[in-house]
Amino acid sequence: MSDKPDLDPFGFARTWMGQWEKLVNEHGTEWLAKPEAAQAMQAMSSAAIQAKAVSNEASGKLLAAANLPSRADVEALGMRIAGVEASLARIEAMLRTQMPDAAAPARPAVRRTRKPPE
Repeated sequence: MSDKPDLDPFGFARTWMGQWEKLVNEHGTEWLAKPEAAQAMQAMSSAAIQAKAVSNEASGKLLAAANLPSRADVEALGMRIAGVEASLARIEAMLRTQMPDAAAPARPAVRRTRKPPE
């Protein structure tokens, strides 16, 4: 039984993956050492940034044409609402300090009966 080699398909895959990673690292290191690589990566990054800016502008125009708010409009509205809520909280705190006795307005007691009101 010891004459048969062990068949380990996962071992083969691990060996192949290790060799592949080693080759990619070697070639990647060589490529990144070149100044052309840095220029190419910079060009790709700037192109992606420009494409995103154009896309944002186009979607803003499309939303404006459809009379819908853009992301910036919704964010600005959220900021205004947050400001109003903060002001309201300050007013409530000021009222609590000025009138501690009137903490909550008195509500009339609710009558619970089996008969509907007439």
